[in-house]
Amino acid sequence: MSSKRRQPHGSNPALPALSFTIKLRAIPFLKTMKYFIFTLGCQMNVSDSERIATILEREGCKASDEKNADLIIVNACSVRQKAVDRIWGKIKIWQPAGKKIVLTGCVLPSDKKKFAKKGIEYTDFHNDNFFDIIPHFTPACRQTRSHISYIPIMTGCDNFCSYCAVPLTRGREKSRPIRNVISDIKRALENGSKEILLLGQNVNSYKFGFGKLLKKIDNLPCDFKFNFISSNPHDMTDELIETFAQLKKWPRELHLPLQSGDGEVLKKMNRKYTSNQYLKLVANLKSQISNLKITTDIIVGFPDESKEQFQNTIKLCKKMCFDKAYIAQYSPRPGTASAKLIDDVSKTEKKRRWLILENLINK
Repeated sequence: MSSKRRQPHGSNPALPALSFTIKLRAIPFLKTMKYFIFTLGCQMNVSDSERIATILEREGCKASDEKNADLIIVNACSVRQKAVDRIWGKIKIWQPAGKKIVLTGCVLPSDKKKFAKKGIEYTDFHNDNFFDIIPHFTPACRQTRSHISYIPIMTGCDNFCSYCAVPLTRGREKSRPIRNVISDIKRALENGSKEILLLGQNVNSYKFGFGKLLKKIDNLPCDFKFNFISSNPHDMTDELIETFAQLKKWPRELHLPLQSGDGEVLKKMNRKYTSNQYLKLVANLKSQISNLKITTDIIVGFPDESKEQFQNTIKLCKKMCFDKAYIAQYSPRPGTASAKLIDDVSKTEKKRRWLILENLINK
């Protein structure tokens, strides 16, 4: 990450040297265009789209709906195949209508090649200067909802879970300085936000001290609450748990991905904890934090996951009493370690397992 300070946005700023802005400015009649941003994936992509919108409007574009837009920005997500399939379905509508399409976001190299064959080139928004441009393109009054603001504190991931494409699409971990995060939060609060959601693929490994950041946010004088996603169980320290227990503006809601309740499956997933360690961690959290609500992520149908191994996930979930679970049916992502394994659990069986957990946890 560059150590040079960026100049404020003006008539001739340093920022247009970024490849994304260059790509936009190369579009004929850009300033007269109406734009629509098609966003897929996680809250980080939603946050990125807010900044992309700010860039477009500073270039003179006007927001529009999908039907009437001249320019479509696809902020994509290759993490799951369903999201990629949705993009292809939209392209079949947009291209015959003569719309200009710009592809960015989290896209695997294999998907980039496929899109390029259809005349849709990828433009990187996740470049090495990404965190340098955030202060210049922080949405002034653009909240995700009327009262909530998404604030990125880091991007990328160094964990390399065997099923996950994030390191391939967002790269290795990069963290924003605490002062920049606090500045963004203060600006959001001044603009009426009542809730702050801190974003990162693994906030626990925030380079400048996650607990330190949380304490500084908690001490801000305004009337608001804040939360964060996501935490990885393997680096949830006792010190961090003690910090959670002291926070006054955190609503005692923690997203803690499990992925599987079976030790062998967790090992194949390259998750750096066992099911027993997860159980002990949750027990520790609940012993120190009263009225704690825990949500989670679970993948069903991972390669070679037997019915007995799936039963271990059911047993653990019954012990956990999760408040909510985001359950995914496994699909191999090109370039990941698990893509080399045989995807031998049928779609019918994956759906059956999904339904069991959905009824157990989310009904």
